[in-house]
Amino acid sequence: MLIALALPVSIVILATRGKDEARPSATAAPAPSARTVNCSALPYKHHSPKLKDKLPTYKHLSLQAGIRPLADEQALTAALDASEVDLVRVESDDLMHVAPMDHGSPYLTPRAAETLGSIAKAFRARLEGSGLEGTRIRVNSLLRTKRDQRDLGRSNVNATRDENAPHTHGTSMDLSYMKFAGADGETLELRACEQVFLAETLAEVIAEHRSRDPRIFATKEKQQACYHISVCR
Repeated sequence: MLIALALPVSIVILATRGKDEARPSATAAPAPSARTVNCSALPYKHHSPKLKDKLPTYKHLSLQAGIRPLADEQALTAALDASEVDLVRVESDDLMHVAPMDHGSPYLTPRAAETLGSIAKAFRARLEGSGLEGTRIRVNSLLRTKRDQRDLGRSNVNATRDENAPHTHGTSMDLSYMKFAGADGETLELRACEQVFLAETLAEVIAEHRSRDPRIFATKEKQQACYHISVCR
């Protein structure tokens, strides 16, 4: 009797297990990323505290090196069409991703654009052997008109409404240190150790450019989670 009762129970258990194994799991873990990074092997870096230039130090130099602030997007378009301003368009490439801008346009002075390209190239080179090769920097902000600056100040309490801020001169850029881009412009999902390594590597490259050229100024902005760079040359 004991054997006769045990058999049906074991059969039910086996059948239930087989059913569970056949059913796709709705909570299955996502497939692992193709990127494999050994966080313990990443070198320790701490360069961002070096980026602490104050705006009053270089604001007048930015205006001398850049363009006169333009009223709005219409004025910018007219100035570009008439070749009245010395600006170059900055576009995404395999080294950097230029994010869409609600308050601004993708233009810089030639020397600022050259510096941005140099920073992006050096950043990529520093990633060799890290497991994070191919990561692109994310450019958050470039040129702003006076209207862009006012509108940004209204929507973001941490942003200045100064219509003569360096971003209106075409000399300045904001590079994110929290978000980095992949090959298709997507924001990479990063572990904390990866994000810190990328942020400090970018800071390292910026600090080196700054040390070689006294007309490059850089600040780590905590509220905006970006490195602000002005090329006043």
